[in-house]
Amino acid sequence: MDLDLLEQLERKAKRQKYLWMIEILQGYKSNIREAAAHFEDGVAVYRSAHGCYAANWQGQSREAYELIAGELNQTANQVDALGDELVSEVASEIKKLHRKVEALS
Repeated sequence: MDLDLLEQLERKAKRQKYLWMIEILQGYKSNIREAAAHFEDGVAVYRSAHGCYAANWQGQSREAYELIAGELNQTANQVDALGDELVSEVASEIKKLHRKVEALS
């Protein structure tokens, strides 16, 4: 009887641990999305300024700017892709933890 109680308590403790981990990962996923949204806001401001001012630049300034602008666009695309990948991985880990919780129920 005591062994059953001990096993039951152990299962409850593991289950609670997994639920806490899920909660933490959900918060982390939310933070990633929020950071990505802030980043996208910055990209939108940059692109707006680019549309307003860059067209008038000429010569070496224009060439140098175009190199930097290309790098910024490439970096923005990489950040978007990495953010999506990270959110996907966190969601996958959350699903795994949910399965563990269900197995302990």
